[in-house]
Amino acid sequence: MRSLTVLAVLLALSSVSVAKDDGQINDFVKQHLNSIGTEQTRAAVKSRAVKGQLQFSLVNGAGGNQEGKEVFISEGDKSVTLLKLPNPGYHGERFVCDGKKVEIAFVRPGVYSSFGSFVRTHSEILTEGLLGGALSTGWALTRMEENNAKLQDRGVKKINGRELHRVQYLPAKNSDLEIMLYFDPQTARHLMTTYSLTINPQMGSTVVANAKQDLTRYYLEERFDDFNGTDGVQLPGRWTLQFTTEIPAGGDREITTWNNTPGAQDAPARAPGILVAKEGVMQNSNADPNAVGARSPVSKFEVKEISIHQNVTLDPKNFEVK
Repeated sequence: MRSLTVLAVLLALSSVSVAKDDGQINDFVKQHLNSIGTEQTRAAVKSRAVKGQLQFSLVNGAGGNQEGKEVFISEGDKSVTLLKLPNPGYHGERFVCDGKKVEIAFVRPGVYSSFGSFVRTHSEILTEGLLGGALSTGWALTRMEENNAKLQDRGVKKINGRELHRVQYLPAKNSDLEIMLYFDPQTARHLMTTYSLTINPQMGSTVVANAKQDLTRYYLEERFDDFNGTDGVQLPGRWTLQFTTEIPAGGDREITTWNNTPGAQDAPARAPGILVAKEGVMQNSNADPNAVGARSPVSKFEVKEISIHQNVTLDPKNFEVK
């Protein structure tokens, strides 16, 4: 009888603790949303069109960079992300979400880039309203009840010498992604989102074979900065996306060919990291089978927003997913 009483007390204390944690995280979400604008001001925004200047680079690959443009439009939970480059070898990315389904543009007929394939496979990045953060009218933290998502406070973590409040985002549907949101502890502004995935290797036939197996890792990071007021709401003026794939040594490496198009003088002649087909055959780089590990170049998209317009009329066809 005593043990049952102790168990009941422990369960009651656990329920109180969970309720307290939920209350604290809910208060923090309200603080974050108020950092964007008042509830009335936010509710008045039905659509948004954002345009920016884009700088694309391969951080640890063959070097080089290229200028392009960014367009990000949203209406409710629908969105279109366009990261456009003037290069026939890799023209950038286009992600479309109608709120439930997504469409990712090919870089070649029938072929996605590694970044595009990652987003396509993990469509919750778009359908949950995560990509673009507060730039989107369907920003995930404004739709917590609709998405049935949960948040878990992970405390403060120092990132590049700066302490940030870390919160884990848990979609209602099972996701193999670890999604972390980072905020300024003082202002509650959303400064960064990370999406990470680690795939364990298949078991080998021998102990030696197992020892040589490496993990495959995917990592997408969004950073937001230079917040400015736009029609009563505070939105980031800079948006940086960085995508990394780490593959086992000796595995297929993804490549593309950069053409000497105008404005692409600084681009590498050949750079890994973009999955394409050449004459209908997938091309592999000459990976060293004796290497300890292999990392594809980090694809980095740096966007400087040049215009943000709200409550604009958007053609519904923009959000059609075929």
